[in-house]
Amino acid sequence: MISFAPEDDQQIAMDLSRKFAAEAIRPHLRAWEQAGAVAPEGQAAFDALGLCALDLPESPAFGNADEAARRMTTLCLVHEELAFGDAGAAVALWAPHGATHAVAELADREQWDRLLPPLVHGPADSAGPLRGAVAYSERVPTGLFAGFSTLAVPQRNGYALSGRKSFVVNAGLADLTLVFAQINPDAGWDGFGVFAVTGRPGRREGMRVGERHGLLGLDTVTVGELIFEECFVPEEDRLRGGGAIGAAVQRYLARVQLVGAARQVGLSRAAYEYALSYTQDRRAFGKPVAHFQAIAFTLADMLMDVEAARWLLWRAAAVVDRGPLDRAACSLCAQAAAHANEAAWRTADNAVQLLGGAGYIQDFPVEKWLRDTRVLSLLSGADPLHHEFIAEAELGIPPTSLAGGLSYGLPGAALQAVLS
Repeated sequence: MISFAPEDDQQIAMDLSRKFAAEAIRPHLRAWEQAGAVAPEGQAAFDALGLCALDLPESPAFGNADEAARRMTTLCLVHEELAFGDAGAAVALWAPHGATHAVAELADREQWDRLLPPLVHGPADSAGPLRGAVAYSERVPTGLFAGFSTLAVPQRNGYALSGRKSFVVNAGLADLTLVFAQINPDAGWDGFGVFAVTGRPGRREGMRVGERHGLLGLDTVTVGELIFEECFVPEEDRLRGGGAIGAAVQRYLARVQLVGAARQVGLSRAAYEYALSYTQDRRAFGKPVAHFQAIAFTLADMLMDVEAARWLLWRAAAVVDRGPLDRAACSLCAQAAAHANEAAWRTADNAVQLLGGAGYIQDFPVEKWLRDTRVLSLLSGADPLHHEFIAEAELGIPPTSLAGGLSYGLPGAALQAVLS
């Protein structure tokens, strides 16, 4: 039986998120953008809701469908509502919890018990949860070998990290950073590792902050570089994904794709509803401008984009929840991410056009949504990477994607093993 109705607990999460977005996010849309950060009281109010932990299983799932049932779908519902309030604020509010879900996918039992509680609840002596970050992307892919240019050199009882990570959300603000690095350059993507680096730059030896990236949109979000210079990480802080790190990372990246798609759906819906209201209120020649055919048809196209992106997202999330994450499921995640990105851009662009000159001034939010959607589309991987993976899955071609941004990240033999 196919159902498009959320379960009762999912509806409660949606309603809670929608209320928070309307009352605590949308009124501060411009103020937080101009400040370049969410106000501390806004972050505290969001943390108090407990939304960031609602999809976490009670123990390491390692791809077990029973443990993960309906969690991805619920997460997507929440992110759509938050991004409807403001996509930039949605990313910024969730950023301190970015490492939480990566730890949940990649940690073993001991690491789960040690690292996750402080990220969810905070240490006993803290007023709130610790901040987290994920350092995956690099500005320039290495040409010497497949994989990351950041190296993890084995040492006694641990590793020394050296390299530069770019486009890190929450860079320099995190108490725990998950760093993707190459251990064995000759093994390419089969030789990488994920390391939990505790402590903030300036307090952790061998780790410092580089430049903060200036963005086209999402000005509320702190995105920048982290530089590692022989930063020592003990062996126990290397995350191994229950012994199958490739599959664990792929599950995590699928989560990143779907969360990004959900945010795009929320932004699309915001742009559509704002344009619909504006064109109904504005009148010309004795009737609302929405009643003119060209505008009415544009609104219809915008609505179809929003609805189609949402249903594709829900389908992909439901498949991920049922597991396992096979080639077909990964293709659906890529389809949802790519279509949501394209639909959001068209919807935001149309909203700007329908508002005319008003769409280009900051008295109205549509120009912000147009800027935000372009940057948002890069956080879950550039569209050519999504299209490449979809094509490879449909054609039965072995994965050959190269590293870049938050891409699928496991090309070649590692990804082949995950999806075979």
